[in-house]
Amino acid sequence: MDGRLWTEVRAALPWVAALDHERELRLRDLASRFLHDKTITPVAGLALDPSQRATLAALCCLPLLEFGEQGLHGWSQLIVYPEAFRVERSHVDAAGVLHEGNDELIGEAWEAGPVILSWADVMADCADPHAGFCVAAHEIAHKLDALDGVLDGTPPLPREWQREWARDFQSAYDALVADLEAGCDSPIDPYAAEAPEEFFAVATEYHFSDPHTLLDAMPQVAAHLVRLYGPAPFAAR
Repeated sequence: MDGRLWTEVRAALPWVAALDHERELRLRDLASRFLHDKTITPVAGLALDPSQRATLAALCCLPLLEFGEQGLHGWSQLIVYPEAFRVERSHVDAAGVLHEGNDELIGEAWEAGPVILSWADVMADCADPHAGFCVAAHEIAHKLDALDGVLDGTPPLPREWQREWARDFQSAYDALVADLEAGCDSPIDPYAAEAPEEFFAVATEYHFSDPHTLLDAMPQVAAHLVRLYGPAPFAAR
């Protein structure tokens, strides 16, 4: 990626300006690999210029600064809608009844397929980067989670770390679910209680956008994410 384009990316992404020089260079290399290896497909009338494509690439690579380019394996396409998009859902409940409906999403990561993002929501995250939301990081967390073939809230890790991770994340997840069921307020987005894999993805958003809230609420989870992702760009108060 040439210097002019990277300057534009740096101006668009508050996270980049918060990185030290070495990690910024690593992100630039990863984003260049992303642009080379992935197809970025705007849909529904959206057009993306080279600077916007590079911005998306860098944002998607932010969670890979320590994990490396192997985090890009297993998928080939980023689909970008202009704003939130609707998907049709169906499931059969325990009684065998089929339920169908539409969900409005701002991002999605297919286990063996593309990542899908809403451009409007990516831009909203960039405009308010400390708000606790980062849809691109959320969906890339799902892709890391899926690398071991099981979407369960645990990315591929060395065996001992995996045991510690599973113990600490399960404990924090169970506590969050119990608090919400008891009617307690949570400093963490309640969507994290949907499933262990969503808990990991939401915690990832907080690591990159509001690390102090995550550290105060779930210090063991925060410590694991610092180990996985490196220091949070906004960790300095």
